[in-house]
Amino acid sequence: MKTMTIKEFEAGLRNAAKQHGEDGVRIAKSLMLNGVMLVDEAGAPIDPEAVDISIAPATATKAMDEVEDEEEDKDEEAKQIAKAVRKALRPDEGITVPRGIVQAGDSPRRVYKTVRHFKSAEKAFRFGQFLLGISGRQKSLNWCISNGVFTKAHTETVNSAGGFLVPEEFEAEIVTLREQYGVFRQNARIVPMNRDTKWMPRRTGGLTAYWVGESTAGQESTQSFDRIQLVARKLMVLTTVSTELDEDAITNMGDDAAQEIAYEFSKREDEAGFNGDGTSSYGGIVGLTNAVGTAGVADSGLGTSDLSNATMAMVAKMFAKLPNWAMNGSVKLYCHKSVYHELFERLAMTSGGVTGAEVAAGYSPRFFGYPVVISQVLPSSATTTDGTVLAYFGDLSQGCYFGDRREVTVKVSDSALNAFEQDEVAIKGTQRVDIVCANVGDATNAGAVVKFTR
Repeated sequence: MKTMTIKEFEAGLRNAAKQHGEDGVRIAKSLMLNGVMLVDEAGAPIDPEAVDISIAPATATKAMDEVEDEEEDKDEEAKQIAKAVRKALRPDEGITVPRGIVQAGDSPRRVYKTVRHFKSAEKAFRFGQFLLGISGRQKSLNWCISNGVFTKAHTETVNSAGGFLVPEEFEAEIVTLREQYGVFRQNARIVPMNRDTKWMPRRTGGLTAYWVGESTAGQESTQSFDRIQLVARKLMVLTTVSTELDEDAITNMGDDAAQEIAYEFSKREDEAGFNGDGTSSYGGIVGLTNAVGTAGVADSGLGTSDLSNATMAMVAKMFAKLPNWAMNGSVKLYCHKSVYHELFERLAMTSGGVTGAEVAAGYSPRFFGYPVVISQVLPSSATTTDGTVLAYFGDLSQGCYFGDRREVTVKVSDSALNAFEQDEVAIKGTQRVDIVCANVGDATNAGAVVKFTR
């Protein structure tokens, strides 16, 4: 989008006023802002409605000295207006606030704080306008249409499906956040679903080679397969965000809403993928804790004793359980942060010196060369009891399928969840996914993921 500084904008309005009066100012204002973002001297976008310059042209009957005096007065007036705008845009004295976007409202407001979740303040501002637009605020809706967030046809048709499909420019940001927070989505095998149910073939047996003698016919063998079924399951998040729209809330509202939606979706995905027991609490998904076959269970033998009693020999049982065909560059160790520090990091540090450094590997933790992935939905050291999972070890991309049916849809209300009374906006986000832990072993053979129990 092209930009125009406030100084250039004011100069154009003054020229229009000299030639065409008040009507010229209104027409020029509309034409100059068509497809253009107005910015202050620091480059931060501002609301053009906050700039109001009315300059009437001089009459031909006035003396030249009177005209010159009036022109000087007009220039001084324009300078004062620009000064007032800049002052309004300036943060409170003594407070350093990074550059951002100015609130679109009846008057210019302070600069936004730095956004935490979108890549730019402008993108967060656009998402905030999208949320307000689909909630029925006509000004935001018009802004979204004129700035390419979505077309008028989009707003008229998509809601029939039960929500407004988040535009691609924002969906990419939310997906990035989900992958940043969601351990399971990051590591499982993602399977796009173009319909509610998807069947996938799974190889269960291979060909067989036979020794044959000279001039002896070979024996035929065939591969065997079964099928994995992915069924799209709806996941919903409800949240409320403040609507202090007379302040600097649109960008922050968009930033916070995207974070809440992405975080909650990724958290529920992780809970289902690791801890799912097939009940409605997990959307009917059976996670690793119940899917891993008994052949892939490495019992540490700790029972109810303290984790400080764990030894390297106990951990070696877990390593030994993972079959050789599953060993590749994607093998990782998954555990709660407290379990990592109290068990695995402690064992690494007791090795001492260079060995300890090689085992723990600092900020990006590793254990015996394998990446350690922290997931706070797994049992902590304080909550584990006899038989509960301390860690998972293996390759999620070989063991688990993550079905992704469709992108996020959003609905907004100013009355649900007491939003009206609390001056908030209620946001409902939905997505449809499924998780199947298919290649994780049985009672005879271990699979691509094994678990280490207490």
